[in-house]
Amino acid sequence: MVYLNSRMYRPTLGPRAVLIFLLPPLFCFQLRAQNYSVYNSFYINPYLYNPAEAATDHAYGFLNYRKQWVNVDGAPALGTFNFNTLINNTRAGVGMKVSSYNRGLLNTTEALATYAYGVPFNSKNVLYFGISGGLASNMVDASQVADPNDPALTNYGGMQPSANFGMKFTSESGISLGAALPQLFGRMYPTDALSKPGLAPLDNMLFTFSYRKKLQGGLKKRTRRGVTTKSKIADHYAPLELFALYRYTSVGTNQYEVVGKLNVSDNLWLGLGYRQDYGVIPSMGFSISQFILCYSYEPGVQPQQGFSTGSHELQIGLKLSKPKKFKFHEPVLRSTLKPEAARHAPRYHEKTMDDEEKAKQADKKRYLVYIQAFPDFQKAEDLKKKLISQKFSGQIYYYTKTKQYYVFTYETTKASEANDEMKSLKALTKYKNAKVLTVIEEQKKK
Repeated sequence: MVYLNSRMYRPTLGPRAVLIFLLPPLFCFQLRAQNYSVYNSFYINPYLYNPAEAATDHAYGFLNYRKQWVNVDGAPALGTFNFNTLINNTRAGVGMKVSSYNRGLLNTTEALATYAYGVPFNSKNVLYFGISGGLASNMVDASQVADPNDPALTNYGGMQPSANFGMKFTSESGISLGAALPQLFGRMYPTDALSKPGLAPLDNMLFTFSYRKKLQGGLKKRTRRGVTTKSKIADHYAPLELFALYRYTSVGTNQYEVVGKLNVSDNLWLGLGYRQDYGVIPSMGFSISQFILCYSYEPGVQPQQGFSTGSHELQIGLKLSKPKKFKFHEPVLRSTLKPEAARHAPRYHEKTMDDEEKAKQADKKRYLVYIQAFPDFQKAEDLKKKLISQKFSGQIYYYTKTKQYYVFTYETTKASEANDEMKSLKALTKYKNAKVLTVIEEQKKK
């Protein structure tokens, strides 16, 4: 992992000792190590970990700086800039990330470009895929090395490929699930060099969870000085958001992390996280107009009194666009009157539209997308005529179980088709109260 275990690090180590400490044991086999950056504010800027997060509802630019173990000479420092956005009225997103990671005499600079794409299951649930590719440059500050000819440093410098892959599923319930391979090209440590790139995509994995509950708006009563008024409240989100992250590595120790984010107001939030083996991580932030600021403090596990003043992370962001629109499936309205359907139809059916076909299908469900039900036939007939005048396929079905006349516009044997048609009627017409009636009529035995 890019941050060192604070229980093993000592401020008295010199540059040469730091290098040796960073080297894994020189086994006779190659060892792949977890070697990607750690961020405390991932819950504000999830693209830092998962390229599938590039397709965001706005264009964002973030600058993140993390200083680990303040007051410790040669302790890690990480600076990151990233930009990502959904391409408006499409399902694709793009992004870029540039980071510089300095730990003593070692420095790694990485530049990545990202492409993401979302596959909608319906108007609320989407599965995103993202992949990033680029280059990483590794450098050693030879001025801090006692022996510049050390064989361990021979092949460390230079360029290498860098890539990552991720997926994210967002649901109507407010739950989002993510998985990422942060290093498709891992770092391997042979016996004759400090490190070299190798294909090791499954050696490190990240799994994420988040929950943001949406609350329905409505009318709220307020009484002041004996006068009661009603005000309309728009849909909004619950103030508490939950996040969890799990890091898997084939070498070393797996790690989990949880964060709770409390939105005190539309502009201010407080965060409290816990990272396994590192302890509690408080954070806070605010957003004003297009500007976003987030700060977190990581006390960490101190091996001795006064070891360091902890780790600090500051993130500054800008919202650079108006809301972006994701392209969902275009709704298809099947309830319109077809040219061949312009013939005279019976006033109502006691069965379904196709009685002969219905008789062939014993005990089969039928789904009617209806506009309204009436106990009185004449009212149903009036609505039917109105629908036909508006070019809808209006018909009447009398359901003996409920003793109601249902004015319907579409009939099918598939529940999914009926639900899609109901949603299309609500989205594309003024009939916002359209519903689906499930009918089971048993075939009469001879």
